[in-house]
Amino acid sequence: MLYPLMAGCAVGVLVSSLVWMQRERRLRSEIEHELPAGDNNLTLGLRLQQVLADSEASRYKSEQRLQECKTILRAAPIGYLLLDRDNQLVEYNASAAAFLDIRDCWSAQGMLLGHMHSEELDELVLKARQTHATHKHQWTLSTETREIAVTGTAVCLHSEQVCVFIEDRSEVDRLLQQRDRWVGDVAHELKTPLTSIRLVAELVLPRIDQAQRSWVERLLREVHRLEMLIQDLLDLSQWEAGSEELFYEPGVDLVRLIKETWSSLEPLAARRDTLMEWQGPSTAVVWGDESRLYRALLNLLDNAIKYNPPHEPFYIRLGVEDEWVHLEIIDHGPGFPPKDLERVFERFYRADPARARQTGGTGLGLAIVRQIIEAHHGTILARNHPETGGAWLSIDLPVNIPPEQKG
Repeated sequence: MLYPLMAGCAVGVLVSSLVWMQRERRLRSEIEHELPAGDNNLTLGLRLQQVLADSEASRYKSEQRLQECKTILRAAPIGYLLLDRDNQLVEYNASAAAFLDIRDCWSAQGMLLGHMHSEELDELVLKARQTHATHKHQWTLSTETREIAVTGTAVCLHSEQVCVFIEDRSEVDRLLQQRDRWVGDVAHELKTPLTSIRLVAELVLPRIDQAQRSWVERLLREVHRLEMLIQDLLDLSQWEAGSEELFYEPGVDLVRLIKETWSSLEPLAARRDTLMEWQGPSTAVVWGDESRLYRALLNLLDNAIKYNPPHEPFYIRLGVEDEWVHLEIIDHGPGFPPKDLERVFERFYRADPARARQTGGTGLGLAIVRQIIEAHHGTILARNHPETGGAWLSIDLPVNIPPEQKG
């Protein structure tokens, strides 16, 4: 909630004087247009006096608002920097000084951005300036005294100045790590009793009559669903902790893996009367962990089948260019809410919880896919396709990975 307020204050500081000047010019123009040619000097003087008084009152209010904005910016708990077109520091607050280790003995006003020794901050400001858009980035900010995890947001203004907000995310990261450890511990503790329940149910199943079998079979289905959820949680915890070991090998053919994945899911697709339309080369070889890539494809195609409407195909497009393999999966489903596009790879994310319960998803599939793709030095992007309106997932994987990862 702080970012909108801070952005408003920063913009207010910069444009208040411009607004007043424009208002002054507009008032003068209106006076010249509205005053009749026959007005005597006394009437003209009185009207001018009133206009100037109104203008002075408006100017006072603008200056008061300007001072309020500056006070908020100075006292804000997140860092604030204002840089001119030459990347010289125009304004900053105490929080920014603490983040960037700006000491009072420095001549901070007019200091060049490059003197702050943060390549990530340089790149963030450059992107905002080049695109004239707002950009956000997370990184670890290193100074002479400490390292701190931060989130930076850069806003390019009409005056070619760039406003940067820097927020400490250390506490948030610590809480997220505690949550992940707790979830992993609980999942591990639940695994053993669920296994015992499943074994007992499987032992009882052939010894009971038909009327009772449906209840035990339902119990087994629910136990299987919980076991899948727990295994996904454990796998995701290992990925995020960096303890999941991958076994890279050359010659992993993604075309073959896609066909094998489709073969495994074809019965599910047949029940939903869903077809896969394929477009791509006969082979597309990468260096990677075959079992992990298969798992990622299984999650992606499973989602496409479950969320695609019956009697409609979904599309897989594969291409190889400049040492990169590009994969796209497009369906005709409901897609992602635009406001949630940045969250689709979070654990337990579900665009429609009610529909997700019907399809039986755990909400962890895309989070696991992202971990697998990034472990292969690739990228994954979620969008909504402009033609189908459904989910549009784009994946880029390098044909070769860095030599140090191939061991």
